[in-house]
Amino acid sequence: MKPTRSSVRWILSICAALLSTSAIADIPPAANECVPYLVETTPSADFTALEGGEVVRHEPTGLEWRRCAEGMSWTGTGCTGSANTWIWQAALRHADAVSGWRLPSISELRTIVERCRTGPAINQQVFPNTPSPSFWSSSPSAERSDLAWGVNFHNGSDLWLSKSHPFRVRLVRGG
Repeated sequence: MKPTRSSVRWILSICAALLSTSAIADIPPAANECVPYLVETTPSADFTALEGGEVVRHEPTGLEWRRCAEGMSWTGTGCTGSANTWIWQAALRHADAVSGWRLPSISELRTIVERCRTGPAINQQVFPNTPSPSFWSSSPSAERSDLAWGVNFHNGSDLWLSKSHPFRVRLVRGG
């Protein structure tokens, strides 16, 4: 059977799509950063680098994350600069203003906590130079209107944060 012109175009378009979303380079493993005898919960192999490495897709969830905290810049190998902080309402507005991105829910933010280490409790190969400690989620507290959920990336715990205090932001899309 001879391939038709349309089938060749289809194959080429699939190849081009795969090349445009594939990793620039594999993300190095981070198992050596774990406390001995603890297993990684967010191994580098679970992530695919996209958009020149500035974004990663967490394959188990399908969520795509900016590798740098907001305010920091991707250099091609890591994050530089200082992470911005916002009170909760301003963090929500900032996320809404960034086309295609949003503030993650607390359950989404929990998916990138690395439980085999602390200081920071995140895979540093995937999310380099992550500042400590706390990052906002979009999830408000059901018990108190002045609190919202966040994650402390120094120790990996989730906690209620005062909406009137500034904390850091990492944006997500998809899901």
